Amino acid sequence: MSKCKYCGSTAYGKGCPHSPDKIHEHNEDGSHCEYCGSTAYGKGCPHSPNKTHRHGHGNNKCIWCGSTSKGRGCIHSPTKIHEK
Repeated sequence: MSKCKYCGSTAYGKGCPHSPDKIHEHNEDGSHCEYCGSTAYGKGCPHSPNKTHRHGHGNNKCIWCGSTSKGRGCIHSPTKIHEK
């Protein structure tokens, strides 16, 4: 089971007592969104500060779109750069 990197809880969303923005973040799973646990990419995350799904690091994929590409061109990243 995935756990919040700040408090160790398995919960998602608001309520983390140690996170700077009080939102639980689970970043150890590259297959799921850090904020809600969904496998989706792009807009639609109910808990992310910018409402965009951001996956954990791993799987050698971009955390914003799931692509294995490098550099510019990410359609979901705020900076438009693929991040792994």
